[in-house]
Amino acid sequence: MGPQDRRPLVVESSTNPAVRILRDLHTRDGRREHGAFLIEGTRLVAEAVSASWPLLVALYDPERASSDATLSALVARIPGAVQASRKAIKHACDTVTPQGIVAAAKLPAFAGALEANEPLALVMDGVADPGNAGTLLRSALGSGVRTVLVPRGGVDPFSPKVVRAGMGAHFRLRLGADLSWDEVAGILGANRRVAMAEARGETTYYDFDWSRPAVLIVGGEARGPGPEAARLATDRVSIPLEAGVESLNAAVAGSIILF
Repeated sequence: MGPQDRRPLVVESSTNPAVRILRDLHTRDGRREHGAFLIEGTRLVAEAVSASWPLLVALYDPERASSDATLSALVARIPGAVQASRKAIKHACDTVTPQGIVAAAKLPAFAGALEANEPLALVMDGVADPGNAGTLLRSALGSGVRTVLVPRGGVDPFSPKVVRAGMGAHFRLRLGADLSWDEVAGILGANRRVAMAEARGETTYYDFDWSRPAVLIVGGEARGPGPEAARLATDRVSIPLEAGVESLNAAVAGSIILF
């Protein structure tokens, strides 16, 4: 038994203030109110801790920690982690089967334009499916993207489902959310080429010159990129498809182009 398992059980009720805060983070308004987003499970919390990401609240199940060496070691790295009952943790979590630890991670502040040497940035325009949004964030990180911008009108990238699908990408990307298109334009700057992914784009994505700094805009599943995105675009790129295949979903299309 580790020292963290000898801490008193502090949080037992679903009405505890810490549980209420975590529960509030299920909604966009709650995330705005508390300036935080929900992370669940050993993998996501470990990613946050490894990135030295500020955690405002962290609850864990001491019974599970006593039989799970990975969870026990993780709890030992979080000085402020508080023991909680399984009932309290289940109420705080968004998932049906909690993994024994849940936390509130501080929402990041976003400021400043793209750095001149950033080879590629991603804009997610109206992507509504949380799984697609999270997959795009993972692909962006894996392809070397450092900055992802999310204008208003799509899924909140800090919603619990997107965070789970991102599998830790949130802690390694510079992620700007809930932006106006004027803010997006200001961050991108005036001298960077903007390639908008479009089913009927005139340039195939592999003919576009990605060796120079650029921005990729990926539109939503239903309507594709909107008019604001089209006004920013300097190029329209497409993925050649077999006859009869109209389009790919946002995550697949974006991932193909990013790589």
